[in-house]
Amino acid sequence: MDTIISKSNEKVKYFKSLNDKKFRQKYNAFYLEGIKVVTEILENKAIDILFIAYSKEILQNLNGGKELLKKIDLYNDKNKVVHLSQSVFEYIVDTTSPQGVFVVLKKQNIDVYNEIDNLAKSKNIVKDIILLDKVQDLGNLGTIIRSAVAFGIKLIIATSGTADFYSPKVIRSTMGAINKVKIAYIDDNISQLFNYLKTKNYEIFGTSLKSSKNINEMLFNENNVFVLGNEANGVSEEILSLCDSNIKIPMLDNMESLNVSVATSIIMYKNYIDKLKK
Repeated sequence: MDTIISKSNEKVKYFKSLNDKKFRQKYNAFYLEGIKVVTEILENKAIDILFIAYSKEILQNLNGGKELLKKIDLYNDKNKVVHLSQSVFEYIVDTTSPQGVFVVLKKQNIDVYNEIDNLAKSKNIVKDIILLDKVQDLGNLGTIIRSAVAFGIKLIIATSGTADFYSPKVIRSTMGAINKVKIAYIDDNISQLFNYLKTKNYEIFGTSLKSSKNINEMLFNENNVFVLGNEANGVSEEILSLCDSNIKIPMLDNMESLNVSVATSIIMYKNYIDKLKK
């Protein structure tokens, strides 16, 4: 296999462009980087891989790299495998210590209503949903995805003002967990979405300090939606007005609020524990 050594190569331009949100949207694709993540992807036959790009110079000097090189060599569709020089690989990715391999995957195209319907009818212990209202910090999004997977959440819905789940920073912080949860962006017709959720017996909880119940005084039922808001402003008043009730996490020392990813993780954990009690 020829090694690509030119930064002006068309495939290199394509890979590099996926660092930019508008091109991720244009090509409906993103990439996952790292030995552990790529190994898991190759072992999951259900995932549709667009490209596997690697640098042998980097991989062969890292733990697990030689083993992964063998897997790449055995990959059955050679047209999807791209060998890059070390300098070209480092030019493409935005990490300071690249691991020498990434896969390009299609972004999820989720019909949120079908997904809600499927989830409500599923036999999952946890059928609950996280809804994020204009969460902006990329690190928070990554943490929320990892916690969602840890506590059984299968669907995250985000309003249109929420940051891009597929940015390289978010993808790295999820450590591959983004492939284990469905993510759907919605337009601003929140009332339509909430009405549909209620037809599927979902109870919708906003998070707010106003007129809210402490989560430690509650036992969450089977189907719940937990709405978490923007780092600076919280959940919008419009959305809070449509929720069935509001919840809060009791805190000491008069702290006004928690980081949104921390709050989401605590709520998901409490919800998961309540499910195990039934």
